[in-house]
Order: sequence, then structure tokens, then C-alpha cells
Amino acid sequence: MALLLVGTAVACAPSKDEAQSTAAALAEGLSAKNVESIAFSGTTGADVQTELAGVLEGMDPLVPKVSVAEVGEVQDNRTTATLSYEWAIPDSEQKWTYTTTAELAHADDSWQIVWSPTIVEPSLAEGERLAKTTAEPERGDILDAGGEPLVTERPVRVVGIDKSGLSAAEAKASAEQLAELVDIDAGDYQSKVEAYGPEAFVDAITLREAAFEDLDQNRLDSIEGSAAVEDELPLAPSRDFAAAMLGTVRVATAEDIEKSEGKIVQGEMVGTSGLQAAYNDGLSGTPGLTISAVAAAEKNDGEGAPEAEPEAPRELFSIEPQNGQDVQISLEPDMQRAAEEVLADIESPSSIVAMRPSTGEILAAANGPDSKGYNTAFLGQYAPGSTFKIATALGLLRQGMTPESSVTCEAEFVADGRTFENADGYPAAFLGEITLTEAIAHSCNTAFVSQYENLPQDELADAAGALGIGMNANLGLEAFMGNVPREDTEGTAHAASMIGQSRVQTSPLALTTVMASVVKGEVVVPQLVKGHDAEAELPDVPKLTKEEADQLTGMMRSAVVDGYLTNLADLPGEPVIGKTGTAEYGSEDPLQTHSWVIAGQGDLAVAVFVEDGDLGAVTGAPMVEDFLKAAGRN
Repeated sequence: MALLLVGTAVACAPSKDEAQSTAAALAEGLSAKNVESIAFSGTTGADVQTELAGVLEGMDPLVPKVSVAEVGEVQDNRTTATLSYEWAIPDSEQKWTYTTTAELAHADDSWQIVWSPTIVEPSLAEGERLAKTTAEPERGDILDAGGEPLVTERPVRVVGIDKSGLSAAEAKASAEQLAELVDIDAGDYQSKVEAYGPEAFVDAITLREAAFEDLDQNRLDSIEGSAAVEDELPLAPSRDFAAAMLGTVRVATAEDIEKSEGKIVQGEMVGTSGLQAAYNDGLSGTPGLTISAVAAAEKNDGEGAPEAEPEAPRELFSIEPQNGQDVQISLEPDMQRAAEEVLADIESPSSIVAMRPSTGEILAAANGPDSKGYNTAFLGQYAPGSTFKIATALGLLRQGMTPESSVTCEAEFVADGRTFENADGYPAAFLGEITLTEAIAHSCNTAFVSQYENLPQDELADAAGALGIGMNANLGLEAFMGNVPREDTEGTAHAASMIGQSRVQTSPLALTTVMASVVKGEVVVPQLVKGHDAEAELPDVPKLTKEEADQLTGMMRSAVVDGYLTNLADLPGEPVIGKTGTAEYGSEDPLQTHSWVIAGQGDLAVAVFVEDGDLGAVTGAPMVEDFLKAAGRN
């Protein structure tokens, strides 16, 4: 009988392996922030879950990775488990790591966890919880070519209504008055004011200092509850300065924070467009993080006694903020302003891009007010019209022609059933047999179209590629570098491609690259961000040679001296070369026209574009003259 009792006692002894399994289940539940299914001694999983949620609420969205490091030997139906905690910190190689001890008790033929807050963090006392606070880093600046700040912290005023002391009706009336003053939707703002608490300050608009000072201050002061809070935001020198390129920032929304998976925290500024968005990770830096044990306030004793002040937080872990890194670009402010001034009164989407051919650095990339924030300079996709004749001329040179070769310029030319004509006002003196140089200077459409059977589409595309059209360059911002379809191999589509129509498309940046490549004598890769390799994938085509570039330069000088760009012939400085372009589009009668001019002077290449303009010589030529004069003064 004694042997049987001994055997029974051994069979019922608590197992260390089972304790290990229970500890592993606890670790898994803690990692998931859910321990409802765990067996606890003297309490329920649901009650512990409620307490755990309170302890960890201030840590969202951080989640610990918990594992079992060791389970001790079983003594008197009890043992302990050592738990290893690892908290990953977003955007940081540092991790918060520590160990805790959980006590296990064996009862009712199973192991149960003896709950204590110290299972979560070894120093936590009853009533304490974990909380994290962040320290915002300084956002990096965007610098100009000379290293001076373009986008930096500048003073602003946040204008709104302070609801303190206002009735609901008074707050609503004040919201309507303020909305009218600052020109925002009154209904939307009234709804926003109504939704905020009775003591809240409800922002209406954020204004630069100059814009705030332009407000009617007497009228603002007369609005009950009106207030203007001083703040700073990363801003360019003016609202419109290189806006599409530089981009904008805003306070992170709930959606931004959720999508970032912890990388973005509440109150952080995030880039939403342009360079601010493209380089947001570097510009924004890394917030500092402090994790503390926070004591809950004592509850009211029910007899009117005030709540006791909680003890000061105990710091458990911290990381210092890492300020954002500056981003330097090649933009030259004076040249950018000059371009924007030229575009200021253009009532159509428009752009001016300027580049330094020797380096490919983009010196200006301006968009007119009617581009309405769209980066026409980089992203516009338009038929280049007669500016593309430079690529066609290169293709013809490669077929054995020279600048003095004879071509026929007729009033009309029929290609595969379609009639092509010259632009209105084409000079009669340059009809008939003329040189290829004269065809460029006076932009004879029929002379180039008539060569469509002598220059295959593939070789036309090769010539365009040799000038940079179609390259894949990573500038740090999205950019369209043009396209010449190779499948338009015959008929009217190919004939139209010879004069930059059909499905040939470029952007102002792409055509500036064409001009820069001619000036430099080899294909130029645009560069925007200092230290950022554009990593261009150039078209696999025969390269532009210095001899070819010299021939194109001579023909483009003729366009200035004898052709449609004579207004540029006597500008101070080095000789100007250029080419006008007009591309028909749309379905109106007469067709609408894109207006283009590309030009080069010394180590400067420029493209001017107006989406809905007149002939390039009419609309674009004066704009190029104004820009080059301004650029020469800078």
C-alpha cells in the first residue's frame, strides 16, 4: 500500500514542463497585449486584461516582444519564470530591453499566474502605468545652391476662435464673422467650432506674418473670442516661390500616424508634396522618446476633498531626438524669382526651366499661376512642336546631310494622304530649295516632313535619345523626360513625328535637357539635389558627338540671327542660340497651340512653355528675352 501511495504522489507532482508551457502562453499573451485566456491565481483573465490594458494604454502603438528566458525549479507547488521584454522603437536602432519575474502557483491540477504589475515592468507599483512622451526634433531646412535656407522655420499666426466664455450662439456668430474676414467657408468653420469643447481654441487659418498684418486688425479685434497664436512653420520665402518643387508640410493627421506604423507621432510635421514629401524621412529627423512610470491620481474621497497630486513620473528609458538633415538643391533664388516674374501674368499653365549645361544643375523650375500648384515644369507631357526639329535635324545629319544640304520647302506637302502646311506668316522668300540651316531658322514644316521616308522612326527616336529625350533619371522628384514612340514607323504618324507632333511628347525639363546637351556637346543628365546621384539610365542609342553638337549650334544661331528669334540676337553676353516651337492640339477650330522656345547662352540653357499660347515666336520669344536679361543681371 505504501508503494502505491508513493507512486500516486509522484504521478501528481507539478511538472516543470507544464510550468514552461504556461509561462510561454503568458509571454505570447503579453506580446499580443491580450491575456484573457490565461489562468490566473485568485482572479480572472478578464480582470487582469482590464488592468493590463490600463498599464499599457499610454504605450500605443508600441508593442512588446516577450519571451521566456528561464523557468525555475518547482518548490512547494510554486516556481518563477523570467520574462525577457524587447520594445522596438520606430526609426531607431535602440530597443528598450529588460527582464521581469512572474510567479506561478500550481492549483487545481494546473499552473496559474500570480498577477502583479511587476510582470510588465519590474519597478511598477500598484496603480502605476507606463506612459511614453515624445520630443520633437528640429526639421531640416531645404537649402539653395549657395547653402542658404530656402525653406526654414518662419513665423506664422494661427488665427481662430477661443470659445472660453462664449455661449454656443456667440461662438457660432464669431465663427461666421472670422470666416468672412479670412475668406474660408463659413459653414465648415462653424461646424468645426461647434464640434470642439467649450474651452477650446479652434484654429481657422494659419497665415504668414505679412498676410496676418494685411488683415483688418480692427475688424479682427471686434470679433468676440478672436485670437491669433504665434507659431513657426517650415516655409519658403513666399507662398508661391518654387511651390510645386519645394512642396508643403502639415501637422500629421491620424491617417498619417496610422500609415506610418509608429514612425510618425502626434504633433509631428510631415511633408505632403514636392521635396518635403520625397525627403520627409531625412528632413523630419527622429523624435526623442521617454518612457516613464506614471502614478494614477487618487480618487476623490466622496466628501469634497480634492484629488491628491500624483507623484512625478519616474523615467525608465529615453532616447534623445535626432534633428532632421538639411537638403541642398541646385536652385538659384534670383534666377527662380526672375522666371516666376516672367510667368506672373500668363493666363495658362506655363513653365520656365533653366539649367547649367556643364553640370546639369537645375537653376530654376518655375510654374505659372495657372498651373495651380501642378509641377508643369517636371511633369507636363506635351507635344514639343518645332523645337523637336533639332532632334530631326540631328537624325538627318546622321543620314549624311550637312547644315548646307538642300531641302525643299513647299507651301504644302502631302504625306500618306495627310496635308501638312507651314505656320501662318511663313516668309515666301524661304519657299522652294533652301538649306537645312534655313529650314531650322524659319521652321519650315514641309521641309522636314518631306524627309519622313529618308529618316526611319527608329533613327528619329535614336537622335532624340542622343539629346536626352526618354532618359530615366532619378532626380529625387518625379519627372517626365519625354517619349518618342518607335512604333510610329510609317505614314502620317511618322511624318507628324518629324515636326514634334503625333505622339511625341516632352516636358519643359526634357526640352531644357535637349538644349543643354547641344550646348555641352554631349547628353546632359539633370541634377537637382546635392549629393543625390540622378542615376540616369540613358537611351541605348549612338551618342551625340561634338561635331554634331557644333552643327546644331550653328543652325540654332541662325534661328536667332536670321529667323524667328531675332529679338535675342543682340543681348549682352555670349551669343544666344535657340529654336521656337508651336504644337497644335485639341479639337477646336482653329486648333489651340502650345507655345515653346528653347535657348542657350553661355553655360545656361532654358525652355519656356505656355500650354495655350500663340506661335512660339509670338508668345515665347519675348518671355525668353525677359528671362535672359534678368538672368544676366543676377
